[in-house]
Amino acid sequence: MNNLKLIGRNLFKQSQSSFYILINFVIAFTCVTLIYLFVTDEFAFDRHFSKFDSIYRLNMQAKDKCVTSCNFPAILHGQMDKVTNIEKVARLQTFMGERNIVINNQVYVSDKFLFGDPEILEIFDFEFLLGNSEDALSKPFNLIISQSIARKYFGKSDPLGKIIQTDNHNFNIAAVVKDLPEQSHFAMNFLAPVSSYNIINSDLMTKWYISAFNYYFTVLPKADKSKIETQITKLFAEGNGIEEENIEFGMELEPLANIHLRSVGTRWDNAIKGDIKVVYGFITIALLILGIAIANYINVLTASYQRKVRENSIRKINGATEFSVISFQVGETLFFLLISMTVAIFMVYLLLPLLNNLSGKNLNPHLLVSLTVGIILIAITSLSVIYPVLFMQSFKTTELLKNRSIILNLHKQKKHFMVRGSLVTFQLVIAIILIASTLIIYKQLHLITKAKTGFDQENTLVVINPYSEKMNQRYDLFKEKLSAIPTIKSVAVTQNAPADYINNFTPVWLPGFEKESKVDLGQITVDHDFIPAVGANIIKGKNFDKNILYDEQMGVVINESAVKALNLTDPIGQKLVVQNNAYTPNNEMEIIGVVEDMQYFTLKEASKPIMYFIRPWGYHNIIISLEKGDYQSTLRQIEQTWKEAEPVLPFKYQFMDDRINNNYTAEINTAKITTILSAVAIFLSVLGILGMIIFTIQQRVNEICIRKVNGAKISEILAMLNKDFVKWVVVAFVIATPVACYAMTKWLENFAYKTELSWWIFALAGLLALGIALLTVSWQSWKAATRNPVEALRYE
Repeated sequence: MNNLKLIGRNLFKQSQSSFYILINFVIAFTCVTLIYLFVTDEFAFDRHFSKFDSIYRLNMQAKDKCVTSCNFPAILHGQMDKVTNIEKVARLQTFMGERNIVINNQVYVSDKFLFGDPEILEIFDFEFLLGNSEDALSKPFNLIISQSIARKYFGKSDPLGKIIQTDNHNFNIAAVVKDLPEQSHFAMNFLAPVSSYNIINSDLMTKWYISAFNYYFTVLPKADKSKIETQITKLFAEGNGIEEENIEFGMELEPLANIHLRSVGTRWDNAIKGDIKVVYGFITIALLILGIAIANYINVLTASYQRKVRENSIRKINGATEFSVISFQVGETLFFLLISMTVAIFMVYLLLPLLNNLSGKNLNPHLLVSLTVGIILIAITSLSVIYPVLFMQSFKTTELLKNRSIILNLHKQKKHFMVRGSLVTFQLVIAIILIASTLIIYKQLHLITKAKTGFDQENTLVVINPYSEKMNQRYDLFKEKLSAIPTIKSVAVTQNAPADYINNFTPVWLPGFEKESKVDLGQITVDHDFIPAVGANIIKGKNFDKNILYDEQMGVVINESAVKALNLTDPIGQKLVVQNNAYTPNNEMEIIGVVEDMQYFTLKEASKPIMYFIRPWGYHNIIISLEKGDYQSTLRQIEQTWKEAEPVLPFKYQFMDDRINNNYTAEINTAKITTILSAVAIFLSVLGILGMIIFTIQQRVNEICIRKVNGAKISEILAMLNKDFVKWVVVAFVIATPVACYAMTKWLENFAYKTELSWWIFALAGLLALGIALLTVSWQSWKAATRNPVEALRYE
C-alpha cells in the first residue's frame, strides 16, 4: 500500500516524464490492439466451415507458375466421376456484380447472385431457416435466398414459393438460409442451381472454351492430392483437344485456408481477398511500435536516473533490501502499464469505427483480446525494467549522496550512450522504413489508378444499361435525348467498360496456323464512337469508320497485348480466325487498328489481349464523355433524361475514376493505415529522441555552462549537442534503406506493373527523419544553450 502511495506521488511529482510514459504506452497499446483485431479477423476467414481442413478449390497454373486461374468450364464437371479419391465436387459461379431483380413488378438492384450445384450445400455449411438442403437446388430455377434478403424484400411474410425475376427468367424461392459469416471468402444473397443454365445459356454448359465456374472439392482422408491433380489435368487437356506432350499447365488443389490471404494474383477470382504480405507487414509494424514504446520507456526512465538513483539510495540507507527496491521499480512500471492499457482500451473503442471504415470490416473486441493484453503486459513489464534496474544498481550507495549531481564516469558514459544510441537508432530505422514504404505505396497507387489506365478517367461517366430485350432501343433513345445537353462531348456504348471485368473470351489464331498461334482474346462489343469517347489512344491503323460497312462487319481493333500474344510485327491488315461471332463462313476478320492497353480487372496481373468489334448486342455500358465543369448539374440532367427514356428501371452510374479506385480499395486502405502508423511511429520516435537529448544535457550540463562562461556561442553549443544525433540518423538510414527496399519489392510482386524504387524516395525518407530528429533535439538544445550558467555551477 505504501509503495502504491509512493508511485502515485511520483506520478504527480514527475508530471512531465509521467506524461511522456503514459502517452507512449497508450499510443502503442492502442495501435497494437487495433492491429491485433484486424489480423485475427483476417486469419479467421472460412474457419467457421466444419470441413475447413478438407475443402479445396481447383486452380490451374502455367508450368512456370507465372499465371494461376480458378475459372473452369461447366462441362468439366461431367468428367469428375473418373477422378479417384474425390468425396464431393461442386461448381459455384461467384460473379457478384449488380443485377436488376423484379419482385411483384417492383424493380430492385441487388448483387451476390450465385449459381451452384446441390453438393455445394454439403461442402459448405448453410444453416437452413426455411426449406431444406435436399430440395433447395434440386430443380432448375429454384432459389435460395439469405435471411437478410428475405427481411429486406418480404419483411415478416413467408417468402417460400414467391417469384423473383432476373434476366427475364422466373426463380422460385425454395429456401431461406442464415447469412454467411463476414469471414467467408464468398458472400451470397441468392443461390440458384447450375442446372438453370441448361435453359438460360446452354452453350455455357456444353462448350469447353467457355469458363465460368469455380470448382470446390472435399477429398477422402489420406488421399494423394497430386494424383487427383494429375487426373484432372489430363481430363481437361482431353476435353480441349490438347495432346499430352503439349500440356503447358497443371492443376492445383488449393486449400480453403489459402483462398482469402494467399491468392492475390489468381485470375478470374471473385473471392473476397486479403493479402498475407499486408497481414505480416501489420504484425511487424505492431511489434516495432511496441519496441519503440519499450525503448522510449527505457530512455525516459534512465534520463532521470539522478533522481531515481538518489531515491533508491535513500531507501537502501533506511533499510530497504535489494529485492524491495527492484520490486518497487517493477511495480511502478506495472502501474504505468495498467493505466496506459485502461486508457488504450477506451481509445480502441473510440477508434474502431475508423478502422472498420478503412478496412471494410466489422471488428469488435472479444475475450481473446483480454488474454492477449495480459500476455503483452507481462512481456513488456519484463523487457522494460531489465536494463533500467541493472543501470540503477550499478551505482554505489555510499557515493551517491555526496554531490547534488551524479555524473557517470567516462567508461559508463560510453557504455550507456551506446545502449541509448542504439535504441534511438532502432526508432529512426523504423521511422525511415515506414516513411519510405508510405511514399512507395502512394507512388504505386498513382501508377495503377492514374498513369497506366489507357483511357480518360477524369471526365468519363459509365451508365449501366440493364440487359433486357429492349436494351438496344433504350440506348438509342437515351443517346438521342442526351444530344440536347451541351456539356456532353460524346456518347458511346460497349459490352464491357474499362476498369471492370471481361466476361467473354474466344480462341483466335492466324489463318493456317491454329496450333502455332492460337490464343484466347477477350471479345468486347463496341460502337463506332467508343474509342474516342473513352479517350483511348490509337497506336496504329484507325478507328471504326461509320461510312465503311466492312469495318462494321469484318473489322477488329486489337490492343497492344493482343499484338504481343499473336506475335505480330505488322498487324494492320492481318486476317484473324475468330471462333465465335464472326460473320464470314471461314470466321475470318481483319485487324484495322491497334489501341493502347486499357485497364480491365486490376494491374495485379498483366493486361489481357483484347479485340474490339461492332455487333448489335452487348449495349450494357453507356460511355458519356463530359466537358470539365459542374458535373453535378450535368449529372442531374443525365438522370432526368434516363427517366424519360426508361421510367421503370433505376438510373445506375459510376465515374470512371471511382471504378478504378473500387478495384484497389484494399491497396488504398493499406496506404491510409500505413500513413497513420508511420505518423504514430514518428511521434513515438520523437519521444525517444527527447529522452535521449534530456539525458545528454544532464550529463554535459557543467560542460555547457563552462563553455558559455568561456565565450562559446549558442550556435556552437547547438552543433555540439546535435552532432551525435546526425550520426545516429546516418546509421539508421544505412540500415533502413535495404530493409525498406526488400519489403517494398516483395509487396510490389503483387502487381504486374510496378513503380520504380527510385533513390530519391529513400533519400527523402532519410532527410525527413533527419529533420524530425534535429527539430526535436534543437528544442531541448536551445533551452540548455540559453540557460543561465550560474544555475548549474553555483552548487559545484
